[in-house]
Amino acid sequence: MPDFHTQPIAGAMPKAQLRRLMRTARRALNTYQQRTASRRLCNRLALSAELQQAQHIGIYWPMDGEVDLRHLLARFPDKKFYLPVLPRRPRQQLAFHRWYGEALCFRNRYGIPEPLSGKTRSQLRAPHFLDVVLMPLVAFDPEGGRLGMGAGLYDRTFAFKHRMPGCGPRLIGTAHQLQCVDKLPVDNWDIPLAMVATDQRLYHCD
Repeated sequence: MPDFHTQPIAGAMPKAQLRRLMRTARRALNTYQQRTASRRLCNRLALSAELQQAQHIGIYWPMDGEVDLRHLLARFPDKKFYLPVLPRRPRQQLAFHRWYGEALCFRNRYGIPEPLSGKTRSQLRAPHFLDVVLMPLVAFDPEGGRLGMGAGLYDRTFAFKHRMPGCGPRLIGTAHQLQCVDKLPVDNWDIPLAMVATDQRLYHCD
């Protein structure tokens, strides 16, 4: 498997091509590698000041070879965790719904499990009132650049951080180390990460 951490491949590569390359590499990890990476990453995060000090934490349901963060619920039973809920049109921003670790039956239009929020709006928390949001990604660079799946949901949800730097949650990307590249192409609407956690290290980007 190529070492994406040292190869200067991303700067001139179209985003769509980079997504295909990284998703293929991520899915190529076997079950043991996935579980080991997830456990190591969760252990690193659990020791970080960012997670230890946070009370309201946004996470995600792992898909397509993403690192699995669900172990954190058992590590921090006193903290509150939230899963993103896709917006209904014409809304453009994610909602975050309290999640206690229960099984989820509903799947959104991308096939990702998410809590049903129609009858439990009291379980919703506005994005700017979260302390930390752990974000999935397809690729990242050490300066906090993030390449997502291309829908722009996280960028639109946290666009207020362009207007109000320092406000809202700490945005922490989570990934396998192989998803690190030298430099990502960045658009003006991209929201930079404050930190990236991988199975091998923590990158402090701000």
